[in-house]
Amino acid sequence: MSKKDLWQNLVNYHFENLVPKHLWDDIIAKFQGQNPCTLAFADKLARKLGWKKKFALKAIWEYKKFVFLGVVADFGVTPSKIIDQVWHEHLLFSAGYRLFCQNVIMHDFDHSPELVALEQQTEIFQAQYYRTIQFYINEFGSNPPTDIWGETKFESNLEKSRKEESTITDFNYASGYDGSGSLVSLYDSSGDASNFDFGEGDFGGAGAGDSWGNSTDNSCSDSDGGTSCSSSCGGGCGGD
Repeated sequence: MSKKDLWQNLVNYHFENLVPKHLWDDIIAKFQGQNPCTLAFADKLARKLGWKKKFALKAIWEYKKFVFLGVVADFGVTPSKIIDQVWHEHLLFSAGYRLFCQNVIMHDFDHSPELVALEQQTEIFQAQYYRTIQFYINEFGSNPPTDIWGETKFESNLEKSRKEESTITDFNYASGYDGSGSLVSLYDSSGDASNFDFGEGDFGGAGAGDSWGNSTDNSCSDSDGGTSCSSSCGGGCGGD
């Protein structure tokens, strides 16, 4: 499978395998958008984590990018806290997640959290996070959004990570994936649309602008007097 094929699989994946068959009609009736199962998953994230609905959809979109990076990279990738929260919730649907790995990304994408907080291990995960950010920029042709990628469990921030490994230009790719061109360059060279921002393309119709939620509301909630966007960072990859 090529990088473009993998990305299209992720774009076209709408979490259908998380919904039991007997609930299909109920989900379709409740979430009247182009992709009701994605909306249902985003609704679960919003309710459980205190996020606004569009923020949950944006986090799902960026999670798909993280999965892409994790599959094509021949090195460990580490998510931000927000990305890790989405990953945790996806993993809870164990049967659906297993089918996702088998049929969508065709790769065992395991979560390997930090067992004991050791300084040496934390440093490794921090370095992986820096490298993940640079790999993101390389593949998608833009900086990752700060509201999704800016917070980690490490003593670092997104701006530092951009500078820390800014000299990296070569990346190791997993077997079967061509490293001769970034994902964005493959789209540009073929004349296809190459906008990977949230709200564009097929995924934009998944709820970013329908009646399910406030399409202009893309922040975390602060109903308790503080921003509710924190969680344990994890990842096959590092974290809790």
